Amino acid sequence: GVSNKVRNLSVTEITTSSISLNWTEPLGNSSFYRVQWTNGSSTLNKSVFDKTTTISNLTAGESYDIKVTAVAADDQTEGEIPSIEYNGQMDHLL
Repeated sequence: GVSNKVRNLSVTEITTSSISLNWTEPLGNSSFYRVQWTNGSSTLNKSVFDKTTTISNLTAGESYDIKVTAVAADDQTEGEIPSIEYNGQMDHLL
């Protein structure tokens, strides 16, 4: 199957309570993107249709594992999922 891995996932802005991401569409077809963020005790996710999103209401000092998955029209996801760690400080992501 065609990989639905989004490409060039990068951070555009960080505050103590939010993170903004953008990415490039995958080589395969995709109809929307599922953004998931986990801080160990809870996992939240949302669907976005643009190639950018801002996750807010993050807790300062917490570490989050953030993943972006491309979802095709048949709701199948394939391939590796790029992820980013967030802990409220930009320098830890570079």
